[in-house]
Amino acid sequence: MSNENQNNISWEAWEFQNYEKSPAWYISITGIALLVVVFFAYVQSDIFAAVSIALIAILFIIFSAQKPQRVGIELNSKSVKIGNLSYPYKQIKYFWVVYNERHRTINFHTSAFVNNVLILELESQNPEQARNFLLKYLPEHSETEETPIQKIAHKFKI
Repeated sequence: MSNENQNNISWEAWEFQNYEKSPAWYISITGIALLVVVFFAYVQSDIFAAVSIALIAILFIIFSAQKPQRVGIELNSKSVKIGNLSYPYKQIKYFWVVYNERHRTINFHTSAFVNNVLILELESQNPEQARNFLLKYLPEHSETEETPIQKIAHKFKI
């Protein structure tokens, strides 16, 4: 569902791209994590590293099992709104649109120190329409490729 007028563009989309994971996917991740934990615990005698890897693996599996929620997205003259969150344009350095067979997203590089790339799913929203709207308020980055994280997430179905 898309809504557009002079001052905003809005649509609904999933929070993130979701990949169905089979039990074999979870077994593989668990097996790899166990091998790494055993390596650090017994071969390297580094219990701290073994416990850290185990905790990271558990968190990774928990977050991988998360299902995305539908959120309202709005581009207006002052900010990007995602659900109840708002990102003023003054906190966004530039944007780029990724439109290929795997991804249909608008990516924003923000001024945040950590987690400075914001990715919005376009779904049925016209990418050219959203791009033209944003050009009024933000510079466009010349790169229009997926981020390395998007490539990895697609490859490993995270």
